[in-house]
Order: sequence, then C-alpha cells, then structure tokens
Amino acid sequence: MRRWRVGTLSLGILLIALGVVLLVAQFKRQFILQVLLTWWPVVLVLLGGEILFYVFTAKEPEPKIKYDLFSIFFVAVMLFCSIGMYGLTATGMLDKICRAVSSSNMTVDVPPLRTTADERIKNIVVSAPEGRLEIKRSSTLEVTTFGQAVVNAADRQEAESLLEQHRVVMRREGDTLFIKYPATVYPGDFKPYIKEIRHTLLLPANIAVEINDSGNYFDLDLDGQAVGENWLIRGSGRINVTVAKLSDLTIDAYVRDVQQLCGSANWQPAEIINDTGNTDLKHKGTVLWGTGKNKLKILLENGEIKVDEI
Repeated sequence: MRRWRVGTLSLGILLIALGVVLLVAQFKRQFILQVLLTWWPVVLVLLGGEILFYVFTAKEPEPKIKYDLFSIFFVAVMLFCSIGMYGLTATGMLDKICRAVSSSNMTVDVPPLRTTADERIKNIVVSAPEGRLEIKRSSTLEVTTFGQAVVNAADRQEAESLLEQHRVVMRREGDTLFIKYPATVYPGDFKPYIKEIRHTLLLPANIAVEINDSGNYFDLDLDGQAVGENWLIRGSGRINVTVAKLSDLTIDAYVRDVQQLCGSANWQPAEIINDTGNTDLKHKGTVLWGTGKNKLKILLENGEIKVDEI
C-alpha cells in the first residue's frame, strides 16, 4: 500500500512556479516581489489541494497519508509563515517593506525658482537649509535658486514628486524678500526620503543680505564676490568663504573660540567686549582686502569659519 507524504507535491509545484517567475523577471528586468507577496495564500491552497487530491484519487478504500518529520515541519512552516504574512499585510508593514526593498538612491535636479529683485527690494533674508548651500553673485537682478538632490525612492516619478513637496519658498513682504529652504528629515518608516540636497543661490549685488540657520546646522559655501555692503550670517555650522586677492571686502567674525577661525586668510583675532548681544561670543576675528567697502559680519555660535584667498 503506497503512502503519500504530505507536502511533497506542493513543494515541487511551488519550486517550479517560483523558478519560472524569477526566470521571467530576470529576462524582463522587472521587480516581482510585490507579485509574489500578493499571491502567497496560493501555498496553502496547494497544500490543502494536495491532500484532497490524494484522498479522492486513491484506489485504496482507506488511503494512508504519511505525516513524517518532514511533513510536520513543512506544514508548520507554511502555517506560521502564512499567519506572519497576514499580520504584515493587515498592518501595512508588507507594503512598506516592499517599498524599502524596491527603492534606490537616484540623483534628481531640483527645479529652479526665480524672482526679480527690483528697486523696491532692499533686504533679502535667507533661512539656510541643513544641507549644503552655495551662494554666488548673480549677473542680473534675478534671485535664482536651484540644486541637485539624492533621493531614495522607488522610481524617478516618486523622487520628483517628493522634491515638489520640499520646494524652496520665496515670499515678499514690504521691501524684504524672504527665502526659506525646507528641512529634509529622515522619516524612519520605510518611506521615500531625501538623502541629500545641494542648493545653489544666486543673489544680485547692492542688496543687504541676512542668512540665518533657522534651527539647522548649515553648510555654506560663499563666493566673496557675491558679498555686498551689508551682509550678516548668524547661527551654527560650517562657513567656507573664498576671496579674490583684489577684492574690496571686510570680514568681521564673532566666535566663542579663536580656533573657529580657519583658512589661509590672515586673521587678526582679538578679545572683545560683547557688542553683539550674545555673551557667548567672546572673540572677534577680522580680515581686510582693499578698502573693505563690502562688509560681511558673521556671528557663529558653533562650527568653523574658513576663509581662503584665491
């Protein structure tokens, strides 16, 4: 009398089907994890169908079904995996895991944003991002910002959609133009996220500019030629300024410690009596080129200021 080992036929069919699907996915370069995870209940259907098939097709009046160690292990694994898959599906974790597995880092251009700074604009206030911001001089009266981002997403459309939700905001109030860069916070729950953004900001000359950290630790690269007669940077972060030898610029930097003053420039550090309103900034460093007509004042609580002459 022949005995039927439970799970043998189901496992064979399952392996053949899985192999065919993976082979097709390899040739068509498609991601099929979502399909496999959607059709996982078929495993239980195969297992139950195998038992019923043997019972109804057996020639013996009392067919024997063999439940050995392999069969018990196979059935137990299928049941526990099925319960686990249902729990992941019901809680939404399965979709998040699929998204995380199918996502990859891709480089996407940040769409440019422009506005004209006419004679009515006297001040520009910039809320710097947590990431890198490069500031250069504009050859026109336009204020322009653009950039490049590294986004973790399932496809380029999803990445561009995410960047659209984190656009730079330009708002004019009276004679002041406000430019606010969004914060990019890692979500931590398998959602697409912006890993890094490098912004570039072009500012016209002869307009007072204030740059603050907006609660973030900024990373500024500043072209000395962009600095006008009245510029102010305050907050915490890294500031890298490049200045040409023939510039007409004065940099006054207020810091906690003279070690924060770096670069190849000839700093003239001095102990100061607080004249900034911040009692923690006890040291002042000054660098002068030409007559020092254009002025950059920096109030840096934490971080470093690196000024290099080129």
